Amino acid sequence: MVHLSDLLIQAASRHPGRPFLLGETGALSYREAGLLVDQLASGMISLGVQPGDRVLIVSENRIELPLLSLAASRAGAVFSLLSPQITPLAFERIVKQCEPSLILLAEARRDLRPGCGPARTLVIEEDYEALSRSSPAALPEPAGGDGLAFLVFTSGSTGAPRGVMLSHANVAFVTRAIMERLRYREDDRIGVFLPMAFDYGLYQVFYAMMTGAALLVGRPEMAGPELPRLLARHEITVLPGVPSLFAGLIKMQSWRPVELPRLRLLSNTGDHLPVTHVRQLQRLFPGAQVFPMYGLTECKRVSILLPEELDAHEGSVGRALDGTEVWAESPEGARLPAGEVGELMVKGPHVGLGYWRAPDETAKRYRFMPDGTRVLVTGDFGSVDAGGFIHFHARSDFMIKHKGHRMSPVEIEEAACRLDQVSAAGCIKDEARDRLCLFVTLTGGRPDDAVILSGLAGLLEAAKVPDRLVVLPELPRTANQKVDRKALRALLEDGTA
Repeated sequence: MVHLSDLLIQAASRHPGRPFLLGETGALSYREAGLLVDQLASGMISLGVQPGDRVLIVSENRIELPLLSLAASRAGAVFSLLSPQITPLAFERIVKQCEPSLILLAEARRDLRPGCGPARTLVIEEDYEALSRSSPAALPEPAGGDGLAFLVFTSGSTGAPRGVMLSHANVAFVTRAIMERLRYREDDRIGVFLPMAFDYGLYQVFYAMMTGAALLVGRPEMAGPELPRLLARHEITVLPGVPSLFAGLIKMQSWRPVELPRLRLLSNTGDHLPVTHVRQLQRLFPGAQVFPMYGLTECKRVSILLPEELDAHEGSVGRALDGTEVWAESPEGARLPAGEVGELMVKGPHVGLGYWRAPDETAKRYRFMPDGTRVLVTGDFGSVDAGGFIHFHARSDFMIKHKGHRMSPVEIEEAACRLDQVSAAGCIKDEARDRLCLFVTLTGGRPDDAVILSGLAGLLEAAKVPDRLVVLPELPRTANQKVDRKALRALLEDGTA
């Protein structure tokens, strides 16, 4: 594969009649999707989209979303999927950075039109059909390699959106490397309930095309009480998720057990999956393989822990992908010996090109080796043991210094999730009161706080036992479904917690 659109062209050739996209409005085979993508690409070209132009798409998950993304790529454009929860201010900033030639909005986000600037703007519900019936146009010859494929927007250190630039070569390498570990199959049916604006959701489209699997395009709100029945109805075999999705599933089964489908594979990213959750998932889905993983948008995936490695390397996020390298560095830039904690560095063909029109931020997070290969400075603390297994500690921004000890909130959250009463946890330092605060959601009725704190005292060093416990119905999450520690801090500061 040298160009993203080649994935669909090749899949349509190998598996023309197999189901590709499944949604509430119907299903499409690989052949049907390939023809439709070409039509949509022709429509975009007729609207003036040229190779290298940017196309922004703001929509919730729907069957049209991967089709429009692939069509933009087929037209030679650089696409970006934006969260349907994006604020008008963040949207305007991205539009000014990207200068898109085409913007596609869901009807529910029609309010963003004033911030679209001079870009041609369509509303998906109104204009999709006409776009898909456009007269055939001469499609550009795919030019992949190091050419830009798409942008994934995240928040920079200043809070302003920044677009991670990923090339066709990045996508080709990392998709193959991930599939070498996960081994999706042609007969798999993948259930996507993560927002496709979150790159883990988007990449499931690529994995499906590479293997010939079918993909159910679900929405995050479907991952509630009806999720087990939904998985069974669509015969889902592969469930990619994040800790909040799995914690919710575990909690639902502890409250009101229902018959669960026979999943073949579960994978986790976005935030650290506690070992206790892995064990509970193994009990809920006997025979299913559970893959804890670690990654960053800037390189997609760093490491994957194989199911057979779990017992011997409990707590690890696995080994670096084949063809890549990960090591820990000291603050002075020295490579650390095995097992020592430092800032994690990632080298390999999956490391992205930098941040769109943000040279200063790019210089902070990317550097070059003498042979020209890019290295990602992750901003994450962790260690790599003698066997190459990576142990994630925390983002450098979230490391805590308390009672003279420097500690990782992940360690405290992991310990909390070992307790039967706790389904999810988020830890921060209340600097104003010099207190360690632990926010939790519970699996059932509320026990006395002392029961949980006493349980933690048996699992943690004294300095790491929280001074205060706060119970919430749900922990606040970022758009990527990680624990939103800034939101937790705001709860303390405004007196809500």
